Amino acid sequence: MTLVMVVALTATNPYYLGIVLLSVLLVAAMAPKTARGVTSFRALLIFGAIMFVISFTIGVINGNYGDHRLFTIPGADLPSWLGGLRLGGPVSAEGVVATLTRGMAILSVLLAFGVFNSAVSPHRVLRSTPAALFQAGLVVTIGLTLLPSSIEDVRRIREMRALRGGRGGLRDLPALVVPAVVGGLERSMRLAEAMEARGYGAAPAGPRLPRLGAMAAAPLLLLAASGWFYYESLRLPSAMLAAAGLAGFGWWIVSAARTHHTTTLTSEPFPMHDRLLAWASLVLALATVGATAWGWDGLKYNPFADLPWPRFELAASLIPLAAAWPALRFAFSPAPATAPVLLAPGLSEQ
Repeated sequence: MTLVMVVALTATNPYYLGIVLLSVLLVAAMAPKTARGVTSFRALLIFGAIMFVISFTIGVINGNYGDHRLFTIPGADLPSWLGGLRLGGPVSAEGVVATLTRGMAILSVLLAFGVFNSAVSPHRVLRSTPAALFQAGLVVTIGLTLLPSSIEDVRRIREMRALRGGRGGLRDLPALVVPAVVGGLERSMRLAEAMEARGYGAAPAGPRLPRLGAMAAAPLLLLAASGWFYYESLRLPSAMLAAAGLAGFGWWIVSAARTHHTTTLTSEPFPMHDRLLAWASLVLALATVGATAWGWDGLKYNPFADLPWPRFELAASLIPLAAAWPALRFAFSPAPATAPVLLAPGLSEQ
């Protein structure tokens, strides 16, 4: 999921975004899913398609710049103090391509989250979280359980309304959404009270110096990014600031892992080859960020530069193609054992 998010948010080449999207769909087809997970993935797929259409529609209505004009939408002239916001105007092929590229990136991220949410148990994710990131893992776990539970609430409310003779349609949408939102808020409050009663928030703060190092990591990384992208003469100091920020964050991770102690009844099996694949995905994500920072032209595409044809490089295509490695993992993993089928007396299996 991390690799998909990094590639989708950094690369703007439609070829590589298409590879990422196809890889996510392949993993979704190969991943083992429960009925609840299939429902949540279907809901995210519909939501992603709606967001894609909305993004494209807004991009067309707002108008855009470019030399290859397709048509013109009548609109109003807005004042300049709105920062160049447009309503209507000429629609160019460059703007349409840029809008479609952004829509592919949004759809890829949403589908990746849907696959992860439907194939991975949030409780297993929480048990596998390192001790230093236990609080963050707890927040992520609660967030992962929000979508399936909300979809289950909507399904249950629809069934109850159907039993009472209610009709389905856009007019009845508030009657479905409002009880689901209220139920989700009540469930969140009950969960927060139960966690507080069990002492989930009672954790030591840890040493002061590592916490200061973690707090300084974010501004150091922001300064490094600003110096790297906007001032070519400051690239060496920017790299040193980035290294200092990463070192401060790593120092806090090590210190927090030594301070926080968690107990588990059972340990989650994490084979060595899965660890290697996970670390390889993280390394590829960092390599994608580094390649974008160094200006690797294969990952970037600017349609407003006279609408050139996107470049395709085999070496660069291997990065988004690596997002499909879970599909190979599922294809070569042994099939789960199934319970034997009990036949009635006198019947034989055909």
